[in-house]
Amino acid sequence: MTMILDERHGAVKDVLAQVISVAKPEAVFLYHCKHDPDGELNSFKLCVICDYEDKRRLITEIFDVVFDVPATAVIYTREQFKELRDDKAAFANRVCTKGTMLYGSEK
Repeated sequence: MTMILDERHGAVKDVLAQVISVAKPEAVFLYHCKHDPDGELNSFKLCVICDYEDKRRLITEIFDVVFDVPATAVIYTREQFKELRDDKAAFANRVCTKGTMLYGSEK
């Protein structure tokens, strides 16, 4: 199931579009959002599941565009994510249990 982003999440939509364009991911999760007291988005974290050859270059390409809100991305290959998602001590497990899928499907 994917999440419908509302008007407060414009920056998330922008970064998600860039991630989809650059990384061609299998899945993207929204893991953490911080809002100010007025409900405005302050920052967020994405988890991206995709194949890549050069992780550093991929992150640079994703964040080559200036976005309105600070964002970070944790990137896993499909194999890494499948291996770690059931490990209760792994970040991938927290993403699966507490994150919200924005794009793709869990397999």
